[in-house]
Amino acid sequence: MVLVFGGSFNPPTKAHLEIVEKLLERYDHARVLLLPVGDDYHKPELVSFWHRRNMLERLFKDKNRVIVSNEEAKAPYHGTLETLKRLNDTYDDIHFVIGSDQLAGLKKWINYEELLKRYPFIILTRKNALTEEETERKFADITHDFTFIDFDADISSTEIRREHELRCVWLTKEVREYIEAYNLYEMRHDHV
Repeated sequence: MVLVFGGSFNPPTKAHLEIVEKLLERYDHARVLLLPVGDDYHKPELVSFWHRRNMLERLFKDKNRVIVSNEEAKAPYHGTLETLKRLNDTYDDIHFVIGSDQLAGLKKWINYEELLKRYPFIILTRKNALTEEETERKFADITHDFTFIDFDADISSTEIRREHELRCVWLTKEVREYIEAYNLYEMRHDHV
């Protein structure tokens, strides 16, 4: 089983680390494949793919069942479904990991119906997002396989990029040092 956990990871945080640890504990024979979005995703404040990938490598350096993927840097973005299909060339039994905060907009994703039909979803619950019951109602007319896992870290990468003080709490030393070394997110040594 391969659990594909996508995101911008801009920057990768201790919350991402906690999510992966929870997934590895719950699915003790699975591997977690981290799928950072490529540079053509055009998200505000997105640092280059290679910086985000390098930070992920540092964050997960001691996790032997974690894979950091280059897949979205290899080809133009055509939606999550196309990326997962390409990953199927290498990996079997793919499950897609998503935060419940992303469910409200899921019907706007490219080929979302086929994505739901083809891949089981592992949904990490978040505060102020759709509940399990609301989610099941919203997608009742579409074939899907949802597994819900309680998880809610009350932090976002956006807040960390803007609030220097949060970096000491929510980023590992290795990630903070990388950000400082490359002057990402306008981080200065006097704020660490």
